[in-house]
Amino acid sequence: MFKALIGGIFIFCVALILAGPAAAMVAPGGELPALNLPDTDGGSHDLKTDLEGKVGLIIYWSVSCPYCRKYTPGLLELARRYDGNPFKLIMINCDGPAMAPAAKAYAHKNALPGPVILDSGPNDAEPLAEALELDATPTVIVVNSRGKIIGMQELSIDIPAVEKAIQEGF
Repeated sequence: MFKALIGGIFIFCVALILAGPAAAMVAPGGELPALNLPDTDGGSHDLKTDLEGKVGLIIYWSVSCPYCRKYTPGLLELARRYDGNPFKLIMINCDGPAMAPAAKAYAHKNALPGPVILDSGPNDAEPLAEALELDATPTVIVVNSRGKIIGMQELSIDIPAVEKAIQEGF
């Protein structure tokens, strides 16, 4: 009996590891949390105010993330297609205050749209990651024009599904 229980737990754990992060859009349905996040130039960004009445595409990224380098160009191209619409792209770096200069340099070198917003709070907190339980980069969050999170993906990004969520967000 004990061996069967341990074996079952082992199989369950292996299945969780092999499943990895979900690639399909998840529709959490909750509101975007009220957060003020700093940028590398000393500014402050209230995410709810910045997205008020707009569909938002939030890209949560890291300087050292190979998946960010893989998916960001396609996400930026997707965002460009919505220029002129009530739409806003917001990129938030998760590397922390000590890495802010590196994040700013990386954004400049790779022509990422600014400002370089940081997921940084008091006592080394990561307010966005903590509020939404983010575990990986990149994470892509789609917010509809009423401030509701309508899609979220981590690590493996399905760009057509992100575009579908953006279209549904208007």
